[in-house]
Amino acid sequence: MTSSDRLPRNETEWRGWAASHEVSNSTIHDAPLTSGSNINHQQYLLLHVLWKSSMARQLKLEEFGLKEWKQKADKLLATLQSWDRYHQSFTSNTILEGTFALAKKYQSEASGSLDERFRPDVTFTPVAHRTRGKVGGLERKMRDIQLQTPTKSTGMIPDTPGEESPFNSPGPGEISNQVYPQTEDEQIVNSALVDFLNALSIHFPEACDWTLHRKSFKADFEHASYEARSDGYLKGESPGKGRALIEVKPMLREKKRIPICMQEAAQMVAWIKSDPDSTGVLNLPGRRLHVSQDRHLIYLIFAEYDDAYIQYLNNTLPPGPSPFLRMREFGPWNTLNRSDMISLGGTLLAIALRAYADAKSNN
Repeated sequence: MTSSDRLPRNETEWRGWAASHEVSNSTIHDAPLTSGSNINHQQYLLLHVLWKSSMARQLKLEEFGLKEWKQKADKLLATLQSWDRYHQSFTSNTILEGTFALAKKYQSEASGSLDERFRPDVTFTPVAHRTRGKVGGLERKMRDIQLQTPTKSTGMIPDTPGEESPFNSPGPGEISNQVYPQTEDEQIVNSALVDFLNALSIHFPEACDWTLHRKSFKADFEHASYEARSDGYLKGESPGKGRALIEVKPMLREKKRIPICMQEAAQMVAWIKSDPDSTGVLNLPGRRLHVSQDRHLIYLIFAEYDDAYIQYLNNTLPPGPSPFLRMREFGPWNTLNRSDMISLGGTLLAIALRAYADAKSNN
């Protein structure tokens, strides 16, 4: 991988990128951000993200508090006849009956994806810096679709007091979903991943469930807001509470590495910003992560940050060194490779088991 194919890995590289994109002396709060249906390089740099990619074998579960959970997960999976049949399906010409049958079917189909279209899941919206009091009601509502002052994300244009809304219109995030809907191949990849994740945990009540629900996260800043939408998430005990994010793409990661990584980083930042979980456990090591599948390859991406980074996002950081969010990517695990999936399966169940324990500890 050449330097032009990757995002900044350390602060030195970030400073070089920031200088070339003329954002060295700016923050996410004071820079004028342009609108768009995807994150650009300047916006990404202002989020203060560093990205490090490592091979699957370099994942050390103890760094992310998962080693003991993985041991428990492996023991639980060993009790499932369907898990053994899934192993056998890699050497047979048929999909064997059992809990993992659908997952195996879609994993095979996902490997045949030829779709290389990138569907953005991040929408930036700048604050309108002009008076709109004299703009007609209908015209104002049309403009508000694109220029929306940061508010709680509702997905709908707010009604103007005293006026009857002529129609209900979707907000920027929903417009992006309509303009860039999931392709058939991307839906297959999504099904392959979520079916596999739920097949791992469905027989264990002490594990959290995964959902296909495309959860939206909104991050509000001084001059702009943006909305990022995941392709699913690991559900917590509270309604809508996420414990891990799902992101899928129909193409191989190396085909669109930079836009994929920038999108995942924006999703993570929006999750941290919109759900700081100050009294919970989401800020402990290894809790915030992506499970991403690109075509037939799965990656785990763990977010590392500290209180100073949360202060940066909230514009309450005192003078001093700039903090960064570090996205640590591991993978890929090949869904067509038996040993890869045996190894990864225990780790994915470990994540769901720990999430359930975390959720219980918060109650």
